[in-house]
Amino acid sequence: MADISNDRPEDAPLNPALKSTTETVYDTTHTTPPPVDTASAKEGEGEGWPIVWLVVTVVGVALAVYFIL
Repeated sequence: MADISNDRPEDAPLNPALKSTTETVYDTTHTTPPPVDTASAKEGEGEGWPIVWLVVTVVGVALAVYFIL
């Protein structure tokens, strides 16, 4: 009977692809500003989009009703 215990060393990992990698340590003493403080949006910018979506929705529903009837 063959001895299979000599085929694999005891300290070898089960999956060689899962080798341990170097740990990365991040600097926790330096803080960054919150995203809301660095946003580049101006006051009132983008307030017209709900109206655009309302118009597109109304036109889409009108076309759907027209094509169904």
